[in-house]
Parts: sequence; structure tokens; C-alpha cells
Amino acid sequence: MFWATVLSPIVGVIAIIVALIVARSSTKEIKRQVDATYNLLDVFVAAQNPTMLEAKKQYEQQLMQLDQQIEAAKVDVETTHLPSYVVNRLEAADAAERQLKRIQYLEDLINQRKEVEEKLSLIQSYLDKTKKGK
Repeated sequence: MFWATVLSPIVGVIAIIVALIVARSSTKEIKRQVDATYNLLDVFVAAQNPTMLEAKKQYEQQLMQLDQQIEAAKVDVETTHLPSYVVNRLEAADAAERQLKRIQYLEDLINQRKEVEEKLSLIQSYLDKTKKGK
């Protein structure tokens, strides 16, 4: 009876330590399996979608067009100056408003370019995963 009372807490602590070690190693294994499953799922989605390459080409063409439009808008903003002499305040306000619209148009084009670049990078990452999966 004495030994059972003394050894019971020690056995319990050893059992808890063993359980924690087993749980830790199995958690790492489960995490590795989940990561592998997500990777295979990404590869499967990319491989099953043949329009990825077409979408990539369209976004690349859109990117080239946006680059041309951005360059034209930059030139327009940089070369258009507000008049140095003003006949009246209405003309000055009108010229300033047109310049602000040009600047806003340039900013919109730049934001569109960023969105297209993000979409292209996502497509490229899927394509890279597909190549690694084969």
C-alpha cells in the first residue's frame, strides 16, 4: 500500500511526459501532412485549369498597354503647365482642374497596373507549383 501511494504520482507524471512527447511528434507529422495536402491541392488546381496560360498572356498584354498609357499620361502631366499669366480666375481654376484630372488619371492607371501585376504573380506562383509537382 505504501509503494502504491508513493509510486502513483511518479507514474502519473511519467505518463503525462510520454503523452506530451507523443502528441508533439504527431502534431509535427500532422502539420507536415496538411502542408503537403495544401501543396498538392494547389498543384491540382493549377494543372486542371488550362486557361491559366491564356489568362497569363492576357494580363501580360494588358500590362504592356497600361505601360504605354502610363507613359503617355506622364508626358501629358509633365508637359502641361498652368498658364503663367491668367486673364481671369475662372480660366485658372479650369486649368488647375484639368491638371488634377490628368494626375488622377495617371494614378488610376498606376493602380490598375499594380492589380494586374498581383494577378500575374498569383498565376506565376500556381504555374511554378505545377512545374515542381511534375
